[in-house]
Amino acid sequence: MWWFVVPKAVFGDDAVQHLQNERAERVLIVTDKSLKELGYVDEVKKHIKAEKIEVFDDVEPEPSIETAVRCAKVARDVDAQLIIALGGGSVMDVGKMARILMELDIDPELVTPFTDLYELGFKKKAKLIAIPTTSGTGADATWAMVLTDTKEKRKVLPANREAIPDLTILDYRFVEKMPAKLVAGTGMDALTHAIEGAVAPWKNDFSDAMCEKAIEIILENLEKSYKGDVEARAKMHHAATMAGMGFGNSQVGVVHSLGHAFGAYFKVHHGICVGVFLPYVLQYYINDEGSKKLLDYLAVKAGLKDAESLVDRIFEIMKNTDLPTKVSEIVGEKEYFDALEEVVNHAINDACIITSPRCPGTEEVRKLYEYAFYGKKVDF
Repeated sequence: MWWFVVPKAVFGDDAVQHLQNERAERVLIVTDKSLKELGYVDEVKKHIKAEKIEVFDDVEPEPSIETAVRCAKVARDVDAQLIIALGGGSVMDVGKMARILMELDIDPELVTPFTDLYELGFKKKAKLIAIPTTSGTGADATWAMVLTDTKEKRKVLPANREAIPDLTILDYRFVEKMPAKLVAGTGMDALTHAIEGAVAPWKNDFSDAMCEKAIEIILENLEKSYKGDVEARAKMHHAATMAGMGFGNSQVGVVHSLGHAFGAYFKVHHGICVGVFLPYVLQYYINDEGSKKLLDYLAVKAGLKDAESLVDRIFEIMKNTDLPTKVSEIVGEKEYFDALEEVVNHAINDACIITSPRCPGTEEVRKLYEYAFYGKKVDF
C-alpha cells in the first residue's frame, strides 16, 4: 500500500486573498525578521479576520531544534487555531514542528514516519497554512522538517504525514523581489528534489508525474527567472511545490545526504549545498547501469539526449546563474579536509542515503566529497 499525501493549493498573483475565507480567532504567523521588515507580514495580516494575531519572527537560516521548541511555546500560549508559515523552507519546517510540539511533549527526533501522533494525544488543534516566499524547498508540500542539532553540528530529519500543511498559498508577488542569488540557490534545490525524487526506490506513478514535470519546467525557466523574467519566476514557484509533492512521496538520496552534512557543519545555504553536489552524485549514479537507465529516461523526457547531457545541462545552468560548480569555490582546502571525517560520518548516517538508487559506503562517500571539492569527473 502506498500513500500520496499533498496539501491543497491556491495559486495565482492574488492567491493570498484566500486568507479572507479562513475562520480562526487566534492566529500565529511564523516568519523571519527580514520578511517582517519587507512588509510581507503586514500584507498577510490585512487579509486575516481574527481577534488575535501573534507573530513569531525568530526563525534563523538552517533553524535549530531550540527555535522550533520556542515557537511551539508561543503557539501553545496563544492557543493558536491557525498557524501561518510565511517564508522559505526554514520557516515552514519550524511551523510544521511547532504545530506538533504545541500539543505533544516529544523529542523532535522521535517524530518519524512510523510515529502515531494521534496515539500520543495529537489532535491537530491548529490548521497549518504555508505561504512560501522562495521557490525551491518544497517544504510547503512535504512531511519532512529539517532542523539543526547545534551541539553536534548535524541535521535532524523528523518526518510524519501529519506534519504536512493543510494548504499552500502560491502568490507570485512574494517572490517577485527575490534576490538573484536566492533564485539560483533555491532553484537548484527544487531541481535536486525533482531529480532525486524521480529516481528514488520509493518512486511511484503519482510522484513521477510531479517530479518529471517539475524537471521540465525548471530546466526551461531557472535561468530566465534568475534574470528577472516574471513569468519564468511564477513557473519556478509552481515547479518548487510540484517537486515537493513529488519527492515528498518518494524521497531523496545521496545528494541530500552529502548536502545536509556539509551544510550543517559549514553553515552554507541548503540550496547551494545540494546544488554543488548534484552533478557529481549524478555521475556516480550514471556509473550504475540501472540508475543510468532512469536518468537517461528523465533526460529524454526533458528534451535532452541522455544522462550525460543532463549533467552537462546542470553544469551550464550553474555557470549561467553564478553558482559554484565545485566545493573549493565555497570553502578552503585545509578547513574542508580537516572536517571531512566528521562530515563523512554525518553523511553516511543521514536517513536520505538509504533511499538512493545506488547507495555508497563510507569510502565512496569520502571520494564523492573529494571529487566534488576539486571538480573531478566521478569515475567510480
